[in-house]
Amino acid sequence: MNNSEKRKPTEAQLESIRAKRTELKELSKPFKKLVEIGEISTINEGLTALYSEQGHKDLKTLKQWNQEGKSVIKGEHALLLWGKPKAIGKLEPKTEPTESEEDAADFYPICFVFSSLQVHERRAAA
Repeated sequence: MNNSEKRKPTEAQLESIRAKRTELKELSKPFKKLVEIGEISTINEGLTALYSEQGHKDLKTLKQWNQEGKSVIKGEHALLLWGKPKAIGKLEPKTEPTESEEDAADFYPICFVFSSLQVHERRAAA
């Protein structure tokens, strides 16, 4: 399937992603300050520590859990991390965004992960 054949997301799907992005930005705020003062190296480091305090260890994507023969338990919600931005087109020199520019976090994809608490062994087909 090439890019032109992919279906565009519905308005409801776009709204859901916007809500998740807002949630992730709020979760990230205290860690942004810690990165600035050098206490941690990345916001994701802070987020994974937060999730770990809640008992969520061994974070993996849905695809990674499926490759291990595990399924996400019905009703579980993904934990949110920041993904790596994808390079699009020519690389431009990095400049610091001004306050009038869009929030830089809007250009980072969201990574949806699940912990070992949220998965179980996949049942064999009968």
